[in-house]
Amino acid sequence: MDAVSDLTDKVAIGLRALQDLQGRYDDEMWDISDPVFSKLRHIHMHLSSTIGKLARAIEPADHQDHRSELVEIRSLNDAISPLVADLLIHAAQISSALEQDLPELLMDRYRRNALRFAPESEFAKLSARYP
Repeated sequence: MDAVSDLTDKVAIGLRALQDLQGRYDDEMWDISDPVFSKLRHIHMHLSSTIGKLARAIEPADHQDHRSELVEIRSLNDAISPLVADLLIHAAQISSALEQDLPELLMDRYRRNALRFAPESEFAKLSARYP
């Protein structure tokens, strides 16, 4: 459990910093923010757009894979890499809009998934409320 505990501590620091940084960014540049539900709804619009872009990037490769052709994952980097950043941005925004701690949400998800799929794993032993 020591390795997982060490990593969860590091993740918590990084995700809290991400959430704080995104809050500052939103204060300066996010146009729709009040009331909070309006911001949440607008984040959803951006998130849906991001998921659509991800589908458009992966769909041709899915056909290649279906035809048993090799899919060169690195060829997807240019299209998908910016979307990964967008997903992180939106995760930080949504957790802040809900007044939730992003690392707590993540650790809780790891724990709940582990309890379902790998109850003996170290992840199942994560505390329900991460410090």
